[in-house]
Amino acid sequence: MNKKKKIFIIVLIVVFSAIILSGCGDDIKEKKSSYSIAAIVYQTLSDREKAELVDDRGKVEQKVVTNKIAHLTYKNYDGKEVYAVTFKTKNSQLAGDLVVYFDGETQKVIGKGIRE
Repeated sequence: MNKKKKIFIIVLIVVFSAIILSGCGDDIKEKKSSYSIAAIVYQTLSDREKAELVDDRGKVEQKVVTNKIAHLTYKNYDGKEVYAVTFKTKNSQLAGDLVVYFDGETQKVIGKGIRE
């Protein structure tokens, strides 16, 4: 194999490695961001709510919140997309899981999901 082919192969390996690693970085940032949001929201829960949880790990998703699915502290969020952090509860079959709605920009809890 001549020198040009070796250099070409090395360049291809470097380029593909960079592409693969850059994609992994986004996943890590997203997981870290989700963990941070869940941790912030967890700290806002009352002792009673914390005692009801299976653990302190919340599932973070972006959802549209309405006053039909949540008790909103700030009514201007009705119909807006925000973060929904869902915590598994010990009695989820009776009352459902605890869902807390959070504005990532203002770092405020804006409401909690309606539970049975």
